[in-house]
Amino acid sequence: MLAISGDSSFCHAAFMKARNLPFPLLSDVHRTAIRAYGVLDVDRNVAYRSTFVVDRDGVLRWGQAGDREMVRDGSEILRVLDVIEGLRRKR
Repeated sequence: MLAISGDSSFCHAAFMKARNLPFPLLSDVHRTAIRAYGVLDVDRNVAYRSTFVVDRDGVLRWGQAGDREMVRDGSEILRVLDVIEGLRRKR
């Protein structure tokens, strides 16, 4: 698991330290990934709050994006991960 944000690596270092995150937080100050996933709010030059699940083969399996007030449901993300893991085991 990793996270991507348009903030600088300096901001990320402080954020990660304050929250003791167990995964990498990547900086996308040039908005390359943010544009590629279609989640750039051009008017404000920020990313919409987004979550994407990409499998081990690099295939986008699930995603959601919304404005900054949108609350993401962690249980739904875990459900999606369980489904993907179950499909992987069947192979």
